[in-house]
Amino acid sequence: MKKYVEFYSEGCRIAADLYLPDSCAEGQRLPAVILCHGFSGIRTILLPPYAEEMAGSGFAALVFDYRGFGGSEGERGRLVPAEQRVDIRNAITFMQSLDEVDPRRIGLWGTSFGGANAICTAAVDRRVKCLSVQITFGSGERMVGAGMGEEEKQKLHATLDKAWQRAVVKNKPMMLAMEQILTDDDSRAFYARTVAEHPEFKTKLPLTTIRESLEYRPEECLERVRVPVMFIGATGDIVCPVAETHALYEKAREPKGIVIIEGARHYDVYEGEFFKQSCGAALGWFKRYV
Repeated sequence: MKKYVEFYSEGCRIAADLYLPDSCAEGQRLPAVILCHGFSGIRTILLPPYAEEMAGSGFAALVFDYRGFGGSEGERGRLVPAEQRVDIRNAITFMQSLDEVDPRRIGLWGTSFGGANAICTAAVDRRVKCLSVQITFGSGERMVGAGMGEEEKQKLHATLDKAWQRAVVKNKPMMLAMEQILTDDDSRAFYARTVAEHPEFKTKLPLTTIRESLEYRPEECLERVRVPVMFIGATGDIVCPVAETHALYEKAREPKGIVIIEGARHYDVYEGEFFKQSCGAALGWFKRYV
């Protein structure tokens, strides 16, 4: 059962969908999972099958649009990890307010950029009881800079510095289409295909989003994550290479788990047999620890 819900995050109305089991005992309070989307993602794509599987397994599952994306209020295309983490924490508060949810049994699931957000949120919010992240990264600098030579990196940083100055001095942020920001072939193909099916996915982002991504280091937060965490990677991932999954796992505290999906690329994990593997690993982890 799915129903549309709303909550507020720093004054912005956040659009969300709540998935519940088709039937549950009267007065029963369910364990819950909040699903955190990836880079510029919206709740109507990729995540619903995961939420449906979780609801079918007895969890209350919430998918939502970060501020500035999808059906949520906020400055369009503004992607600031710190603000998105606040949205996640407010989603936890919202779930705790629901009669259907056990406020002491809430886990976070995050994919790609949302996995990074989930890790950093769990590092500070003690209400998170369990964590499962997939195809994510430990260092934005390693991820964005992969395959770039030193001269290319210097040019990128010089461009980012100029864009930052323009935004600060003239209040004219440089906006880029997603096609200009995405650098790998897999992401470009996914974006083109998805925009054709979901026009609401199309957006522009400020160039400073690249700086935010470069400076993002969720691996530095793992020391403060004190809850069970599952890492799921894919051997063919060129967006968030599987080496990032291994690096995160090595730095994490126990209890921890790792599942590497052989033969899958970044966007493969959302469909077919690869989806069954990624969702099954996360569900098994939540059933054990939430």
